[in-house]
Amino acid sequence: MSDGHGREVHVGDFGYPLDRAVVVPPAVPLTGAAGLDFVGATSHPAVARLPDRNTVHGLTVGGPVPLRPDGPVAAADRPPTGPVPVPRPVQADSEPGELVRLPVPVHDEEPDEQPAVLVLPDVPDEPALLCDREGRIARVNAALLGLASRLPAVPGEDLPGMGWRAAPDGLDRAPLPDLVSGPDTDARLVRTDGSLVPVRLVRRIIAGGELCLVLPHRAVPGHACGTPVGTWTFDPAAAALCRDADLEELYRAAGVPTGQGPTAVEAQQVAALSQALRTQARPAEHRMELAVAGNRALDYATHVEYGEDGTPVRLVGTVRLVAATPRSPRPPQSRSHRPPAPGRRFADQASRRFADLMAAVPGGVGLIDRTGRVIDANAGLCDLLDVRLEMLRGRTAASLTADGFTGQDPDPAESADGLPGWLRRASMAPDRLYRAPEVPLLRIDGTTVWCELAVTATPADDGSPLWLVVFTDVTERRRVRELLRSAGTVDELTRLPNRAATIELVDRLLAGPGRDRVAVVCGDLDDFSRVNSSLGHEAGDDLLVTLAGRLQRELPVSCTAARLSGDEFVVICADHSEVGGPDILARTVADLLRPTITVHGRPVQMTASVGVAQPVPAGEVRAADLLRFAEVAMQDVKRRQRRGGIGMATDGVVSSATMALELEAELRSTIATGGLTLLYQPVVGPDGTVLSAEALVRWPHPERGMISPAEFLPVAQRSGLLRDLDMWVLRTAAEEAATWPVARGIRPAVAVNLAGLLPGDTDFLDVVTGFVTDAGLPWDRLVLELVETSLVALPPHALAAMDTLVKRGVRFAVDDFGTGYSSLARLKELPAQTIKIDRAFVTGVGEDRADFAVARAVVDMAAAMNRTTVAEGVETGEQFLVLRRLGVDAFQGYFFAKPLTPHELRAKLDAVELVAPAAGL
Repeated sequence: MSDGHGREVHVGDFGYPLDRAVVVPPAVPLTGAAGLDFVGATSHPAVARLPDRNTVHGLTVGGPVPLRPDGPVAAADRPPTGPVPVPRPVQADSEPGELVRLPVPVHDEEPDEQPAVLVLPDVPDEPALLCDREGRIARVNAALLGLASRLPAVPGEDLPGMGWRAAPDGLDRAPLPDLVSGPDTDARLVRTDGSLVPVRLVRRIIAGGELCLVLPHRAVPGHACGTPVGTWTFDPAAAALCRDADLEELYRAAGVPTGQGPTAVEAQQVAALSQALRTQARPAEHRMELAVAGNRALDYATHVEYGEDGTPVRLVGTVRLVAATPRSPRPPQSRSHRPPAPGRRFADQASRRFADLMAAVPGGVGLIDRTGRVIDANAGLCDLLDVRLEMLRGRTAASLTADGFTGQDPDPAESADGLPGWLRRASMAPDRLYRAPEVPLLRIDGTTVWCELAVTATPADDGSPLWLVVFTDVTERRRVRELLRSAGTVDELTRLPNRAATIELVDRLLAGPGRDRVAVVCGDLDDFSRVNSSLGHEAGDDLLVTLAGRLQRELPVSCTAARLSGDEFVVICADHSEVGGPDILARTVADLLRPTITVHGRPVQMTASVGVAQPVPAGEVRAADLLRFAEVAMQDVKRRQRRGGIGMATDGVVSSATMALELEAELRSTIATGGLTLLYQPVVGPDGTVLSAEALVRWPHPERGMISPAEFLPVAQRSGLLRDLDMWVLRTAAEEAATWPVARGIRPAVAVNLAGLLPGDTDFLDVVTGFVTDAGLPWDRLVLELVETSLVALPPHALAAMDTLVKRGVRFAVDDFGTGYSSLARLKELPAQTIKIDRAFVTGVGEDRADFAVARAVVDMAAAMNRTTVAEGVETGEQFLVLRRLGVDAFQGYFFAKPLTPHELRAKLDAVELVAPAAGL
């Protein structure tokens, strides 16, 4: 700093950072070096900034410390060090040579808390530095070191890949004003030789702090730009006031005498805010105006700055040279009774009302000049952006807007003026209020806060336009809206994408260049219903959530998990080549859905059947088709295997599924219109007499010919048509059997196999009764065949219905006996009169000892229970003879007759001869 004669002088390098203000009238102005920052001029006291703890030992101003214009004081010339007594404020009339002892931090103490982590941006070419959230210098680049004539902390050592260097001694974690002081638009950088470089600070908030570009002016030193502005601070603890060089220059230009103490306005504002601090928790900004020559005025705006614990630290005043407020002529009055000037009084009251209004507004309020820089803000905006007012002042509005936001600025070419889109649009219509519904702003920690902005124009004191912006936090409102919007695309239980979101994602991938590498995997949990039925639906939900989390955590990066329905998940892979191909992808999904999970304290082993599908190389494939193909492959593997199978959506599988869907629609229509037909296979006694005939349904398709039950019965089962099919067969068979003739003194019965209409149905008895009664069929000529598995654990009302029908004369037969899992004890309780030996044991009864043993055991058991037996699938004379010797009561198979049409059966019954030459065998 200059001593008034063009010389630069230094105080010896004690290595202590200073931030508490004291007032000492120096013999010459002092500039601190290496951590000691004195700012002053010959016309006002010097300022030393000291921290809250530790000690500067033996700092003598104008006394024992020699001042050398060529460098730091030698170690031998430094005063002795020692403990420091309780500090006292240094009065403005302190004599030169008086020893100043103030507490400052010891360097070897640990800080109270760890500093915020700085996210290092790309290093710019211009001189630049990084500050932490407390405004302390953390990193510098080589260009700044060159501009400041400083050596790096470790010469030639940069941070890896970034070009940032640790701040050298004297700057490391020093406050930014130790290096650059003054307003951002016209600041001064202090070089190591004490010279001052006119610079301009451009700040940008980054995660953990701010990035400052230090751009040197091209103009000569002393060049000023924009409206003249200066600042002063007052430390209540030390009762010390200091001004920056710009304010001293502004006072000299305006003709304001400064002397050795505060000016009248400064003293009045200090007194007013000190009084307010005793009566208010946080007093508002204090505004005053001082008229000066040239129809101009000095506008004073002073506020209280608080520490982290909320205690007042200092007063900060900003002084601007503005156009004077017009005043009305007033009659002369005696000096002792002269009231304040009306214009000044009204301006002061208006300023105070405006300051009170800004403090009372719950949201953020900012004042932005025509260049787009923040010149003032209320506490609400500082809290909203989590930044101190000193760091916020001078920021550009564009730097506050989150990077990448283009919703308000669709044309990048329009950004040449440096204004963000929302402020530029407001400037296009300055005569009316402009609203920006949602603008993302960047907090100091790098997070984004969404705000609704209301922008209006207001004139400054010098007539230049200012923008008054009200910031309303709408982050929560936006979150709720997004939550409501996502309700239609997110599964409520697992928070995974649902079917709608899955189709949207797959359609987007299929429209891209990598459509051939897209794969979809569907996984359906095997027997998931057992969890719900045994542990409850809440446990089932917990299991689904656990599996969803497992998929999200462990799937490859290119895969997305979703939930289609119930216990069915789907995985969409944007590039299956990254995971080893569709087969490996399907295996990975199957393994992830095959864990052992503890649910409500019980381990549950899960498996899943998985199907994978890819788009065909040629042809149009939609997302819905691809999902359907994967589901078809998954259902196909469920039918063919037990648990945990993996299936591929081949052309055959997809075609079969497509055909099954068409068959389902046609079968439904055929049942409703009576397009099916019945064949009858005779059941004969040992002598060849027809005892009954089993009704066998066939489907004469107009295009595909006769369709066998093996093809359409699975379709009927999957589509829920078995009950309708059974009802049609029962009604038709009863009507036809009622007209059958008597053969050899016996009127044959009709046997109907039931698979969808079961005794457990609540209306079973009523339905059977209605059909038999309508057909006029005697009760004793009806045999109802039920497979063994459908007779397991029948409820009491089912057993009661069967017992009622038996008492009327209906007979029940257990079909395919020996292939299910009913116990003999259960068979004993059933009201069944006939047991049909399955063809699996009949085929080898002549040569297989095991088949022979089973057949004999069934016959003996039936006889012991007073039940008759019927052997199915008898195709050879040998089988017939063996079974007849075992005591089988009746036989059914091709050896006697193939399935006959109603006309053929009637002709067979009218014939005199036997169905088979049993007598000759």
